[in-house]
Amino acid sequence: MPTDDTMAQAIEIEGSLAVISRLKNAASTAAIVGSSLMIAGCALEATAEETAEQSAALVCDLPTQAVITNTGPDRYRSEQQVLLDAPVGKVWAKLGSLETFFEIALPNATDLHWVVGNGKSVGDELNFILDGGLIRLLVVDRDQQEHRFQYRLIEPSLGIEELESTLTLRPCGNRTELVWVRDFRMSEGVSFGPLSEVVQQEFANLIARFSS
Repeated sequence: MPTDDTMAQAIEIEGSLAVISRLKNAASTAAIVGSSLMIAGCALEATAEETAEQSAALVCDLPTQAVITNTGPDRYRSEQQVLLDAPVGKVWAKLGSLETFFEIALPNATDLHWVVGNGKSVGDELNFILDGGLIRLLVVDRDQQEHRFQYRLIEPSLGIEELESTLTLRPCGNRTELVWVRDFRMSEGVSFGPLSEVVQQEFANLIARFSS
């Protein structure tokens, strides 16, 4: 017959095994719960993505418009937007460089060349001749991932004292939302009328380039 000490050891071992078993079960349960939480997280993320896609689809109903506003003495803002019939990668390949951008927007511009850099970096300078005047533009910002660039006029020309411009492209499925905002300050007494016609023609040239 087993002694009291032997029986006590058996009870202790059995108790330890029970504790280990409970710990294993608890760990297994925790893993299952953790998986459930991860699955739920994925489901929530998918829902958020679907919502974003639906929002993007609504944005893709962007109307074509061009508005010029007098924002102060000799100051004007041009806001233009259009939905182009081409994917954003294709549009950016053409418009992502300031040089190719103006080759399309201003086909009557001549002697386009980079004085500094090649248009891929902040601080690069593009020069060209328009209506007998020298236009010097500086790349202020260029974001490859966001499909956006900004430029400004370095020195007055053709009656324009200051120019700050931002062009942004956003994907809309197989189409591209183009938003072009420009702020002008004209020389005192110089009418914005003739330049307004140039601004509208530039916009029309961009649309024509990507029309299906």
